[in-house]
Amino acid sequence: MPSDFISQDSHRSIGIIIIEVALSILIDTVALFGNVLVSLAVIRSPKLRTSTSMFILALAVADILTALICIPITCGILVSDDWINTSTLCHIQGFANLTLALMSMATLALTALNRFFRVVKPAIYKRLFTKRNSLFLIGTVWFMIIAFYAVLLLSKTTHVRYEPSYAVCAVAHILAQTLVEFVCVILAFLTIVVSYSLVFVRIRRHQLSMISSILGQGRDLNISVEEIKISNVLFMSVLGFAICWIPSLVIITMDRVAPDTTPPRSRTLLCTYLNYLSSALNPVIYGVMNRSFRAEYKRILFCRKTQIDVSQAGSRAIRTLRNTARAAVIWKTRIASDDKVEMSKVASHKKDISNKFPLENGDVFLGNSRRSSPCSGVVTFSHISRTSSPTLD
Repeated sequence: MPSDFISQDSHRSIGIIIIEVALSILIDTVALFGNVLVSLAVIRSPKLRTSTSMFILALAVADILTALICIPITCGILVSDDWINTSTLCHIQGFANLTLALMSMATLALTALNRFFRVVKPAIYKRLFTKRNSLFLIGTVWFMIIAFYAVLLLSKTTHVRYEPSYAVCAVAHILAQTLVEFVCVILAFLTIVVSYSLVFVRIRRHQLSMISSILGQGRDLNISVEEIKISNVLFMSVLGFAICWIPSLVIITMDRVAPDTTPPRSRTLLCTYLNYLSSALNPVIYGVMNRSFRAEYKRILFCRKTQIDVSQAGSRAIRTLRNTARAAVIWKTRIASDDKVEMSKVASHKKDISNKFPLENGDVFLGNSRRSSPCSGVVTFSHISRTSSPTLD
């Protein structure tokens, strides 16, 4: 099979080689630059450093590894494949291609679970999906995938072989490995479909309840607009992954069903390009659909500090504090004016009473002593002893 490819490779023109390599370099550049941008955005911005963003960061890391390991080796193969059969890089690429693809798919399934608990079960979400738990969950799943294929390769149960028509090295499939991969793919697929279906059902109910609450006929389900936007962005990420990988799996299955036929080179290379393209889509999706990521992209590209967000948050806090203080002053002024009105009413009432019921001489002096006392309404004993007490002969 390699000899067939070499004969085909020898008939490729320089122009075809340049186009194939240029497409690979373009995809590699976009994937590497975009996912580094996503990683920096999550690390730099406190607003983006949430438990959900840990899954976004994990996807970016997997795509960065694809751009650093898998795509450059394919570029070298597209230039010339004479070296790949005897190179250790073939084993590295074969191992990395399969494990990184499954790690990305598993991370998308975990992200779907994150969205399900955040939107449908928010009380459980706060306990389950902390940043530490999210990172531990991602690390555990990734370790299991890496360990599974490492054991298979180290025990010589399977091996890495060169697939010339696809311009990649891949792990040769055995029956047990194929069954495990099939079960994992089905579980991930069901998790994603069920989770996002329930999420969008809840979002739809939330939108209907918002309309009902405006009309005074219902209550709000308390889902923020930001959470709805994040769910839409992450679902688009899943959709982009599926658009790239489903045609690729169909092409590979067709080749496995008819192993004696030689597939067209354009079709098999399309499969390889689609696989690599899935690593470059997420940064574009985040930048187009999420304003926070887009703003952080601009700050990174223009070398601006992320403290702009902090200052904006601080200015909002200052405005809130200023408005609160202003409201407190207005309330205090209103209370003081109300007290003055009440005091004037009491004073006028006392005056009316004094006009209706004139005081006697002693009472007049007692009233004067009350007004002259430092404590209003209190009669001091000094006044009583000097004036009002009777003398003894």
